[in-house]
Amino acid sequence: MCGESGGKWKKYLPLVTLAERISTKRTTGFSPFDLKFGQLPVLPIDIETKTFLAVEWHKISTTGELLEARAKQLEGKEEMRRKAAENSKNQGRTQ
Repeated sequence: MCGESGGKWKKYLPLVTLAERISTKRTTGFSPFDLKFGQLPVLPIDIETKTFLAVEWHKISTTGELLEARAKQLEGKEEMRRKAAENSKNQGRTQ
């Protein structure tokens, strides 16, 4: 990927960094992105195919609608973090 001499690494660094941050970790069962933001990342394919991750922000016109959309994104965030901590703790026991 980076060439024989490794000189092309700068070209791939942003993509590799993103891949690392959005990949699920065995220890927690979640990606670093999930744990930090409490939601799955929205990727270009999500926008193109209009998945549930791509909130149509331009259609939100009131504070109530904005709060509802954001609440849906954050729904289950604490449960996800609790489960990640539990998974991490259990992972340590099995090694």
